[in-house]
Amino acid sequence: MYKYAIVRDIPDSFAQCVTSFVSTNPIDVALARHQHQLYCNTLERLGLKLIRIEADNTLPDCCFVEDTAIVLDELAIISNLGLASRVSEIKAMEIALIPYKNLKHIIPPGTLEGGDVLRIDKQVYIGISARTNEDGINQVKEILHSLEYTVHPIKIKGTLHLKSVVTYLGNNTIILAEGHLEDSVFSTYEKIITPMNEAYCANCLLINEKVLVPKGYPASKSLIEEKGFELIELDMSEFEKADGALTCKSILF
Repeated sequence: MYKYAIVRDIPDSFAQCVTSFVSTNPIDVALARHQHQLYCNTLERLGLKLIRIEADNTLPDCCFVEDTAIVLDELAIISNLGLASRVSEIKAMEIALIPYKNLKHIIPPGTLEGGDVLRIDKQVYIGISARTNEDGINQVKEILHSLEYTVHPIKIKGTLHLKSVVTYLGNNTIILAEGHLEDSVFSTYEKIITPMNEAYCANCLLINEKVLVPKGYPASKSLIEEKGFELIELDMSEFEKADGALTCKSILF
Protein backbone atom coordinates (compact mmCIF):
# COMPACT_ATOMS: atom_id res chain seq x y z
CA MET A 1 0.00 0.00 0.00
CA TYR A 2 1.29 3.45 -0.89
CA LYS A 3 1.52 6.09 1.84
CA TYR A 4 3.03 9.15 0.11
CA ALA A 5 2.70 10.89 -3.25
CA ILE A 6 5.14 13.52 -4.47
CA VAL A 7 3.49 16.03 -6.81
CA ARG A 8 4.60 19.34 -8.30
CA ASP A 9 2.43 22.30 -9.12
CA ILE A 10 1.74 23.56 -12.64
CA PRO A 11 4.05 26.38 -13.76
CA ASP A 12 2.80 29.49 -15.56
CA SER A 13 4.96 28.34 -18.48
CA PHE A 14 3.26 24.94 -18.83
CA ALA A 15 1.99 25.73 -22.34
CA GLN A 16 5.65 25.89 -23.47
CA CYS A 17 6.39 22.31 -22.39
CA VAL A 18 8.10 19.91 -24.78
CA THR A 19 5.49 17.92 -26.69
CA SER A 20 5.00 16.10 -29.96
CA PHE A 21 1.25 16.52 -29.71
CA VAL A 22 -0.30 18.34 -32.67
CA SER A 23 -3.47 20.19 -31.76
CA THR A 24 -5.36 23.22 -32.97
CA ASN A 25 -6.20 23.88 -29.32
CA PRO A 26 -3.27 25.12 -27.22
CA ILE A 27 -2.81 23.98 -23.65
CA ASP A 28 -5.16 25.79 -21.28
CA VAL A 29 -2.98 26.37 -18.22
CA ALA A 30 -5.90 27.33 -15.97
CA LEU A 31 -7.76 24.16 -16.92
CA ALA A 32 -4.58 22.12 -16.42
CA ARG A 33 -4.31 23.51 -12.89
CA HIS A 34 -7.93 22.57 -12.22
CA GLN A 35 -7.37 19.03 -13.53
CA HIS A 36 -4.17 18.74 -11.50
CA GLN A 37 -5.96 19.77 -8.31
CA LEU A 38 -8.69 17.17 -8.91
CA TYR A 39 -5.91 14.61 -9.41
CA CYS A 40 -4.29 15.64 -6.12
CA ASN A 41 -7.65 15.55 -4.33
CA THR A 42 -8.16 12.01 -5.61
CA LEU A 43 -4.78 10.88 -4.31
CA GLU A 44 -5.63 12.27 -0.88
CA ARG A 45 -9.05 10.62 -0.94
CA LEU A 46 -7.31 7.30 -1.59
CA GLY A 47 -5.29 7.75 1.59
CA LEU A 48 -2.05 9.29 0.34
CA LYS A 49 -0.20 12.11 2.06
CA LEU A 50 0.92 14.64 -0.53
CA ILE A 51 4.45 16.01 -0.63
CA ARG A 52 3.99 19.10 -2.79
CA ILE A 53 6.82 20.81 -4.62
CA GLU A 54 6.33 24.37 -5.80
CA ALA A 55 6.27 25.00 -9.54
CA ASP A 56 9.28 26.55 -11.24
CA ASN A 57 8.29 28.82 -14.13
CA THR A 58 11.69 28.31 -15.77
CA LEU A 59 10.88 24.59 -16.10
CA PRO A 60 7.69 24.16 -18.18
CA ASP A 61 7.65 20.35 -17.78
CA CYS A 62 8.31 20.29 -14.04
CA CYS A 63 4.87 18.94 -13.07
CA PHE A 64 5.84 15.59 -14.66
CA VAL A 65 7.70 14.43 -11.57
CA GLU A 66 7.65 10.73 -12.45
CA ASP A 67 10.59 11.17 -14.80
CA THR A 68 12.94 12.50 -12.14
CA ALA A 69 13.32 9.41 -9.94
CA ILE A 70 12.63 5.72 -9.35
CA VAL A 71 11.47 5.26 -5.78
CA LEU A 72 11.54 1.76 -4.27
CA ASP A 73 11.05 0.48 -0.73
CA GLU A 74 14.80 0.29 -0.18
CA LEU A 75 16.07 3.45 -1.89
CA ALA A 76 15.50 6.06 -4.57
CA ILE A 77 17.39 6.43 -7.84
CA ILE A 78 17.64 10.00 -9.09
CA SER A 79 17.41 10.19 -12.87
CA ASN A 80 19.70 11.82 -15.37
CA LEU A 81 17.00 13.14 -17.66
CA GLY A 82 17.38 12.56 -21.37
CA LEU A 83 16.27 16.06 -22.35
CA ALA A 84 18.75 18.83 -21.51
CA SER A 85 16.03 21.41 -20.84
CA ARG A 86 14.63 19.25 -18.03
CA VAL A 87 17.81 18.29 -16.17
CA SER A 88 17.36 20.98 -13.51
CA GLU A 89 14.06 19.38 -12.43
CA ILE A 90 15.92 16.77 -10.40
CA LYS A 91 17.18 19.26 -7.79
CA ALA A 92 13.79 19.75 -6.17
CA MET A 93 13.14 16.00 -6.23
CA GLU A 94 16.39 15.29 -4.40
CA ILE A 95 15.38 17.76 -1.69
CA ALA A 96 11.91 16.17 -1.41
CA LEU A 97 13.26 12.62 -1.13
CA ILE A 98 16.23 13.11 1.21
CA PRO A 99 14.09 12.85 4.40
CA TYR A 100 12.62 9.53 3.24
CA LYS A 101 15.14 7.60 1.16
CA ASN A 102 18.79 6.83 0.61
CA LEU A 103 19.61 8.33 -2.78
CA LYS A 104 21.55 6.84 -5.68
CA HIS A 105 22.17 8.68 -8.95
CA ILE A 106 22.31 7.90 -12.65
CA ILE A 107 25.40 9.63 -14.03
CA PRO A 108 26.40 10.56 -17.62
CA PRO A 109 26.63 9.18 -20.19
CA GLY A 110 23.69 7.22 -18.79
CA THR A 111 20.23 8.71 -19.17
CA LEU A 112 17.06 7.53 -17.50
CA GLU A 113 13.51 8.86 -17.20
CA GLY A 114 10.98 7.36 -14.82
CA GLY A 115 8.31 7.24 -17.49
CA ASP A 116 10.31 4.38 -19.01
CA VAL A 117 10.31 2.36 -15.78
CA LEU A 118 7.53 -0.09 -14.95
CA ARG A 119 7.99 -1.97 -11.68
CA ILE A 120 5.88 -5.02 -10.90
CA ASP A 121 6.96 -6.44 -7.55
CA LYS A 122 10.65 -7.35 -7.98
CA GLN A 123 10.55 -7.11 -11.78
CA VAL A 124 11.70 -3.79 -13.25
CA TYR A 125 10.97 -3.23 -16.93
CA ILE A 126 12.81 -0.30 -18.52
CA GLY A 127 12.16 1.01 -22.01
CA ILE A 128 15.08 1.89 -24.26
CA SER A 129 13.83 5.17 -25.70
CA ALA A 130 14.94 8.58 -26.90
CA ARG A 131 15.13 9.57 -23.21
CA THR A 132 16.55 6.40 -21.60
CA ASN A 133 19.66 4.66 -22.88
CA GLU A 134 21.33 1.30 -22.24
CA ASP A 135 24.02 2.85 -20.06
CA GLY A 136 21.36 4.27 -17.75
CA ILE A 137 19.65 0.87 -17.60
CA ASN A 138 22.93 -0.86 -16.79
CA GLN A 139 23.46 1.55 -13.91
CA VAL A 140 20.02 0.64 -12.55
CA LYS A 141 20.96 -3.04 -12.82
CA GLU A 142 24.12 -2.44 -10.79
CA ILE A 143 22.30 -0.44 -8.12
CA LEU A 144 19.53 -3.01 -7.71
CA HIS A 145 21.55 -6.21 -8.11
CA SER A 146 22.11 -6.79 -4.39
CA LEU A 147 18.44 -6.06 -3.64
CA GLU A 148 17.23 -9.02 -5.71
CA TYR A 149 15.41 -7.01 -8.36
CA THR A 150 15.48 -8.24 -11.95
CA VAL A 151 15.87 -5.51 -14.57
CA HIS A 152 14.48 -6.13 -18.06
CA PRO A 153 15.56 -3.74 -20.87
CA ILE A 154 12.80 -3.39 -23.47
CA LYS A 155 13.15 -1.93 -26.94
CA ILE A 156 10.17 0.33 -27.68
CA LYS A 157 9.11 2.18 -30.80
CA GLY A 158 6.63 4.86 -31.79
CA THR A 159 6.13 6.14 -28.26
CA LEU A 160 7.75 8.61 -25.85
CA HIS A 161 8.05 6.29 -22.85
CA LEU A 162 7.38 2.66 -21.98
CA LYS A 163 4.54 3.60 -19.63
CA SER A 164 2.89 5.60 -22.39
CA VAL A 165 1.86 2.22 -23.81
CA VAL A 166 1.78 -0.23 -20.89
CA THR A 167 0.94 -0.03 -17.17
CA TYR A 168 0.13 -2.48 -14.40
CA LEU A 169 -3.41 -2.78 -13.03
CA GLY A 170 -2.84 -5.35 -10.30
CA ASN A 171 -3.87 -9.03 -10.14
CA ASN A 172 -1.14 -9.99 -12.62
CA THR A 173 -2.84 -7.85 -15.30
CA ILE A 174 -1.40 -5.18 -17.58
CA ILE A 175 -3.09 -2.81 -20.01
CA LEU A 176 -1.28 -2.44 -23.30
CA ALA A 177 -1.40 -0.48 -26.54
CA GLU A 178 -0.18 -2.80 -29.28
CA GLY A 179 2.56 -2.18 -31.82
CA HIS A 180 5.21 -0.58 -29.61
CA LEU A 181 7.14 -3.57 -28.24
CA GLU A 182 7.63 -7.30 -28.76
CA ASP A 183 4.54 -9.34 -27.87
CA SER A 184 6.61 -11.80 -25.82
CA VAL A 185 7.83 -9.23 -23.30
CA PHE A 186 4.84 -9.46 -20.96
CA SER A 187 3.83 -13.03 -21.84
CA THR A 188 3.44 -14.06 -18.18
CA TYR A 189 0.75 -11.43 -17.52
CA GLU A 190 -2.90 -11.24 -18.45
CA LYS A 191 -3.35 -8.48 -21.03
CA ILE A 192 -6.03 -5.92 -21.69
CA ILE A 193 -5.45 -4.52 -25.17
CA THR A 194 -6.73 -1.02 -25.83
CA PRO A 195 -8.54 -0.35 -29.11
CA MET A 196 -6.24 1.40 -31.58
CA ASN A 197 -8.07 4.72 -31.19
CA GLU A 198 -7.84 4.53 -27.39
CA ALA A 199 -4.10 3.91 -26.98
CA TYR A 200 -3.84 6.82 -24.53
CA CYS A 201 -5.78 4.71 -22.01
CA ALA A 202 -2.85 2.29 -21.78
CA ASN A 203 -1.48 4.64 -19.13
CA CYS A 204 -3.48 3.97 -15.97
CA LEU A 205 -2.48 4.39 -12.34
CA LEU A 206 -2.97 1.74 -9.66
CA ILE A 207 -3.33 3.24 -6.18
CA ASN A 208 -4.25 1.12 -3.20
CA GLU A 209 -6.55 -1.26 -5.13
CA LYS A 210 -8.19 1.47 -7.21
CA VAL A 211 -7.32 2.11 -10.86
CA LEU A 212 -7.27 5.69 -12.14
CA VAL A 213 -8.10 5.93 -15.85
CA PRO A 214 -8.26 8.92 -18.22
CA LYS A 215 -11.75 10.12 -19.03
CA GLY A 216 -13.09 9.69 -22.55
CA TYR A 217 -12.07 6.11 -23.45
CA PRO A 218 -15.27 4.08 -23.00
CA ALA A 219 -14.22 0.88 -24.76
CA SER A 220 -11.04 0.55 -22.71
CA LYS A 221 -12.95 1.40 -19.55
CA SER A 222 -15.39 -1.41 -20.23
CA LEU A 223 -12.57 -3.89 -20.85
CA ILE A 224 -10.95 -2.98 -17.54
CA GLU A 225 -14.23 -3.17 -15.62
CA GLU A 226 -14.94 -6.61 -17.10
CA LYS A 227 -11.79 -7.82 -15.34
CA GLY A 228 -13.24 -6.71 -12.00
CA PHE A 229 -11.20 -3.55 -11.36
CA GLU A 230 -12.72 -0.57 -9.56
CA LEU A 231 -12.11 2.57 -11.63
CA ILE A 232 -11.89 6.31 -11.05
CA GLU A 233 -12.04 8.48 -14.19
CA LEU A 234 -10.10 11.75 -14.36
CA ASP A 235 -10.06 14.34 -17.13
CA MET A 236 -6.54 14.51 -18.57
CA SER A 237 -7.18 16.61 -21.68
CA GLU A 238 -4.54 19.30 -21.06
CA PHE A 239 -1.89 16.79 -20.03
CA GLU A 240 -2.52 14.64 -23.09
CA LYS A 241 -1.64 17.72 -25.15
CA ALA A 242 1.67 17.82 -23.25
CA ASP A 243 2.54 14.14 -23.88
CA GLY A 244 1.67 13.55 -20.23
CA ALA A 245 -0.56 11.00 -18.54
CA LEU A 246 -1.78 9.78 -15.16
CA THR A 247 1.45 8.20 -13.95
CA CYS A 248 3.54 11.21 -15.00
CA LYS A 249 2.21 13.56 -12.34
CA SER A 250 3.22 11.74 -9.19
CA ILE A 251 5.79 9.53 -7.54
CA LEU A 252 4.21 7.05 -5.13
CA PHE A 253 5.90 5.25 -2.28
